[in-house]
Amino acid sequence: MTMKISFFRISLLILISGIFSSSAVSQTQSSAEKNYQHWELGLQLGFGQYYGDISDKNYFQKLSGESRFSGLLLARWHANDRYGIGFQLQSSGLYSRKDNYSNGTPLNLDFSSRVFEAGFHGYLNFSNLFWGPSDRRLSVYGTLGLNYINWNSSLKNTLTGAVIYENGSDIPGISYKTSGVAIPVALGLSYAITDNLSIDFSGSIHTVLSDDLDFYADGFKNDVLLFTHIGLSYHLNPYRTKRTRTPKSRLSDQPVDVLDYDNVTKKEPLSLPAQLPVLSLETPDKVVVHKNFEFRVQIFAKSKPMPNLKAYFSGINFEYPIVENTQMGLYRYSTGSFQNFNEAARYAEQLRQRGIHDAFVVAYRNDQRISITSEMK
Repeated sequence: MTMKISFFRISLLILISGIFSSSAVSQTQSSAEKNYQHWELGLQLGFGQYYGDISDKNYFQKLSGESRFSGLLLARWHANDRYGIGFQLQSSGLYSRKDNYSNGTPLNLDFSSRVFEAGFHGYLNFSNLFWGPSDRRLSVYGTLGLNYINWNSSLKNTLTGAVIYENGSDIPGISYKTSGVAIPVALGLSYAITDNLSIDFSGSIHTVLSDDLDFYADGFKNDVLLFTHIGLSYHLNPYRTKRTRTPKSRLSDQPVDVLDYDNVTKKEPLSLPAQLPVLSLETPDKVVVHKNFEFRVQIFAKSKPMPNLKAYFSGINFEYPIVENTQMGLYRYSTGSFQNFNEAARYAEQLRQRGIHDAFVVAYRNDQRISITSEMK
């Protein structure tokens, strides 16, 4: 039981700290975050286990006879790639048996119950929070919620089978609650099968703020329920662009073309007049100009093409076309062409301020990405 309580406390601290961290980091919502907004609908099936006064077995021991079917439906709104809020309905069976006290004295109690829960929860994607958003398929997430729980329980003697007490029994002077409040904390893994469909595996602890679930008081003030679920979730249009008003009469607001440099046919250079007027340009001090390679600003990378890239960055202004390059099975999207590292770094900072937090400077030679050395800067 100590292990279960520790798990609850650790999960609670991580989830609360994560929510505060994410709120502090993103005080303003970028256009890319708005495009991520979507609904998730899920169905999960598994089993539930009871831990409390009438329980003396661990998780694996309870798999042999003290686990019962559990199922839940959820609807979750993702505000961005890190956090969201959801609602769930859950119905579960519970069963536990305790033959002896800890000192060996016979107890012979048999507990069973059917519980129904309804409530809401906060959602936090730990993978995107701590390691940044990317095209990863496997993500770790957590939830913290508040549920209304109703139960229909029965307590029997294991030797005689006689009912000691059950909800609805009429025993003078004895009254037990049949509903209350539960605090569910969950940790889970989500694997994206497609952009819309994911498979989820989760474990959750529901702390019932009552000791009436099992009709028995023997040291535990709260009854604890442990659930293990696996299921499918469908994400409704996760990259659909949210309609927003955009300013007019600005050249940078025009649609940006995505060019595939790998498929562009190189043309012969234009013929120029024999004599051209001499231009006199002042070059700033300490500016290094490179002719055999160029600096760009990378804004996105995926393991597969991104056909709706314009929609993904809707509302963000670009002064240069977005270029797609394929190298080693990865599709990289970059913009701009600079012969000076500092100019590229300044433009990368501008894009980060506009909401593209992962923008950074890269170098290309003959449309192939190369490493940036200190000499190149």
